[in-house]
Amino acid sequence: MNSKGFHLSVTAISKAKNHSVVAKSAYNSGSKLIDEQSGEVHDYTSKTKDKILNLVDSDGTKYTQVIEKNVMHTALITPTVAGDFAVTREGFWNDIERIDTRKNAQLGTEIDVMFPEGITAHQRIVLAERYAQTLSDRYNVLVDVAIHRPHSHEKHVGEVEVVELTSSNFHAHILLSSREIAADADKGYILSKRKNWLQWSTSERLSKGLNGRGDELKFQRTLWADMANELLPENKAITEKSYREQGINRLPKMKLGKSLYKDVLKGNRSLIKEYNETIDEINAHIEQTGLVIDYNDSGRIDLKSNVQEVNGVTVHYKKRKPYARIDLNEIRLVDPAVVLKPIAPESEREVEDEIDMRVLDDFLDVSDNFEQQKKTMRSALFSTINKLYEDLAHQSKQTIAIQKNMDDTRRFTQEVGQDYQGEREKMRVFTQQVRTQDERKALESALELVEQFRQDDTLQTQRAITRLEKQLSHIDNTVLNNKSVLKILIPINNKVIAEYKALKVTLKPFAAQLEKLADNFKALDKIDIEKTELQQHWHEAFEDLQNIEVTSNMETYHKFSALADLDVEYLKTLEQERDALSALKAVDIDVAANTRLATLVTDVQAFKTANDTDIKQLKQQITTSEKTYQRLSPFYEQRRELLDQSGAVISQDDELYDEIVSTKTTQLNAVRLDEWRTRTMALHQQLIKAHEQAELENKAKREREAAGKRRQAQQQKEQEQAALARTRLAETEAYQDRFDNMVVRVKRHVDEIDFKVIDTAATVIAAAEKLAAEAFVLEALQQTDDFTGLQQRLRDTDEKRVVIDVEQSTQTLLQALRTLPDNRHKMDTINALNKRFERVPDIHVDTKTLTQILSAQVLEVDKAIQAKTRRYSSPRPF
Repeated sequence: MNSKGFHLSVTAISKAKNHSVVAKSAYNSGSKLIDEQSGEVHDYTSKTKDKILNLVDSDGTKYTQVIEKNVMHTALITPTVAGDFAVTREGFWNDIERIDTRKNAQLGTEIDVMFPEGITAHQRIVLAERYAQTLSDRYNVLVDVAIHRPHSHEKHVGEVEVVELTSSNFHAHILLSSREIAADADKGYILSKRKNWLQWSTSERLSKGLNGRGDELKFQRTLWADMANELLPENKAITEKSYREQGINRLPKMKLGKSLYKDVLKGNRSLIKEYNETIDEINAHIEQTGLVIDYNDSGRIDLKSNVQEVNGVTVHYKKRKPYARIDLNEIRLVDPAVVLKPIAPESEREVEDEIDMRVLDDFLDVSDNFEQQKKTMRSALFSTINKLYEDLAHQSKQTIAIQKNMDDTRRFTQEVGQDYQGEREKMRVFTQQVRTQDERKALESALELVEQFRQDDTLQTQRAITRLEKQLSHIDNTVLNNKSVLKILIPINNKVIAEYKALKVTLKPFAAQLEKLADNFKALDKIDIEKTELQQHWHEAFEDLQNIEVTSNMETYHKFSALADLDVEYLKTLEQERDALSALKAVDIDVAANTRLATLVTDVQAFKTANDTDIKQLKQQITTSEKTYQRLSPFYEQRRELLDQSGAVISQDDELYDEIVSTKTTQLNAVRLDEWRTRTMALHQQLIKAHEQAELENKAKREREAAGKRRQAQQQKEQEQAALARTRLAETEAYQDRFDNMVVRVKRHVDEIDFKVIDTAATVIAAAEKLAAEAFVLEALQQTDDFTGLQQRLRDTDEKRVVIDVEQSTQTLLQALRTLPDNRHKMDTINALNKRFERVPDIHVDTKTLTQILSAQVLEVDKAIQAKTRRYSSPRPF
């Protein structure tokens, strides 16, 4: 943080540090979120509530004061390109935790920023969300934004009295997801399978033509400063640059941090506190005496640009490190040779053919020697080139983004119906006036020329410098012209996007109502199907009653059949109106359209209610008919059965016959049927007795015949089983002999490979021989197919067993190799094994072969051997 109020820090949310992105989001937003993986509840809702402090003023008077809630504003920002979709804070961050399961997985990136003085409460929200939206669109990620009030620290005096100590640090927590997010029609949104490019390594960035990690951090810091300065007056403008970068003759202090600040309030001392006090004393001395700081080192490491050729693309990036280590023992304070004049603001500078070098000339006058002057001049040129290059890169990205939006206007027109032809033509004309490509190539040539100066300073003549300065001045004029064009172009672009989003907002409730209406039409389709089914059920129920002679009233049948009919023509009219409303664009949605939609909703609901009533009545009638059938059909069937079985006997009694056949179905009951059966049984009595003896004789005869057939079938079955057992035994013995012969051949083949000649542990040799033998056996089993059905099943069982043995033996061999020390002898052992396993059938472990795994292990052992010889000590950055 500098004197103007700039602070921006970036922190990785990593499982390796026991971080929880759900907990981080809950703290930032003041929410109550549940971590579904651990079941832990993170409740920070107290941060969204006001609290009352008991305070005491300097005179000892007690009073109370309300401290407003810490969390002022929260928002979830999604990429513009992803469109609109529903997402919740708890659901999204739990999805991230669920996907990133590695123990060292990076779950997200948090950017903490401080709002400078001069920013209003509303501007804080605008600035934070605009900054978050830019990052969201840049990395295509979800951004969780939370704006906090200054932390209120309390210092207790006595037992209950409290003194309030509050900082003026309004700040925001900006949490970026580790993975890209995109809209999905079924799930609402989906997450990318790999991390977003912000988290890629520098080598991977360069391979794809992107900048390095340090450049991305600089972009984030510069972007925040630029966006904040657009809202600040000139006298309160901030910069991401340090004192040293700004040319301020002042040493920086270290950040105290919230925890150390609380320690200070408790009266505890810290090294950082003492260091900062020392720096304050040195800075006071510098200001009083007018001395100049001599850092006695090479300054920032990122002053040198690295040019790398990647996939045919020249990539410029900087090996960034915030600062070279500042050692107070090495710093010297010297008397200034001359008083340096400050550089006028860019808005006050006039564009001339030659760059104004007065400040640089003053500084060169105090240089120790001519070589130092040349070196300083080269640094100044490089700084100018770098600044111009970054300006052009930023303008190029802005132009590309605007061109994309310009191309998207046709899609916007299709989505919302607004004609953007005029705006598209203006954007096309202005984008053609922005020049960046040729100028960036010219800067690359200028950078190469400065590098030639560094390698051979005899080429660095005043004439060459002047020519280069003129070229840079021309490019600077182009940059200024680009800014003027973009100043006109960006509002046009923003106006198009704003109009498009506004129309989307207008369309959203209308489309939501149509979507809800679609559910009602689906319900009508179900009603149509249900009515069709009920019509069939009613036809069956009425037919059943006719079959048992309960009714034949066709008037009743047609009355309830009419309830099963659906007014198809009216339904088509409703569907046509729905289709007509669905075809409306956002610009067509007005009061009349909304009235039509409301009328359609009412008509559909009324149509649905009327059909529901018909269905209810029809169901009641079907239920009544089915119950009547269930109650009377058994009696009707019993009467029919009685007549069918004993009709000849019953016909001998005219009175009984007439009574049975003339009784109505609705008059049937169990008592009357029992009476008819009793009277019928009396008539059957004599016939039964006459037939009993004949029936017994026939039954005995049938039982004897059945017993003979069973004995014959049992004998035949036993003979077939004995023959089958003999055949199976012969096939099993033949298969076993063949398998044993194959094992003998495999052993002889493994002996020919000669694993024992390898100079290594016996466990490794034994594991290798066992694995090779199992691999040959598995190959032989898989390639042999001339088997009977039984032998095929035996072969399949052995194949499954050998597959498991191969997997276990592979792990045994790899485990035996891991026990060997990482040295050249281990590499020789693995190479020897790999050479012999090339003569063995392929052994697969997951998606790789054993030879590939062994080759990879050789590389790992080699790296481990080399790593033992390298040790790095990283200086502690300030």
